[in-house]
Amino acid sequence: MARRGIRFPRSDLEQLPDDWRAELHEGDLVTLSTPDPYHQHVVMRLAARLQAHLGPPQAHRVLIAPVDVVVSDDAVLQPDLLVLPPVPVPTGPPWKIPQPIWVAEVLSPKTAERDRGVKMRLYAAAGVWEAWLLHDEARTVEVRHLREGGGGTLFGPGATAPSRALPGFAPAVEELF
Repeated sequence: MARRGIRFPRSDLEQLPDDWRAELHEGDLVTLSTPDPYHQHVVMRLAARLQAHLGPPQAHRVLIAPVDVVVSDDAVLQPDLLVLPPVPVPTGPPWKIPQPIWVAEVLSPKTAERDRGVKMRLYAAAGVWEAWLLHDEARTVEVRHLREGGGGTLFGPGATAPSRALPGFAPAVEELF
């Protein structure tokens, strides 16, 4: 649910309790509900494939929500899954993450419009190279190339979904659901 009419800065978001999940979309405070178990199943399947693809020396680059991606003072997002660039390597807490190169959102009826709209625009502004939108009911993966203007390709069962941001990563779509 978005809180409209009042513009919130990131400093206000940081004052929320740790167990309160929220994002900022151009100053709008958006509360996030707990994902359902199947949503989490899809996230974990994709995360496992990403970690296996990157291998032990780079598997630390894969993170799952909640992790804040700070776009600007009035935009902070929490993708379902993200991949960090190969450098800098984390050195331990406190660790401020660099901007991800790849993000994924598992769509739900409550979030699909926001995930496809404002969040794609904000991820592109943050310098994210590629975004994957996974639709669990349709069993499809939409791969958006944000560095190339945001256009993308829809992949369904029987296809593989290749990544340009993560060379060689092309999981079979049906294996993600």
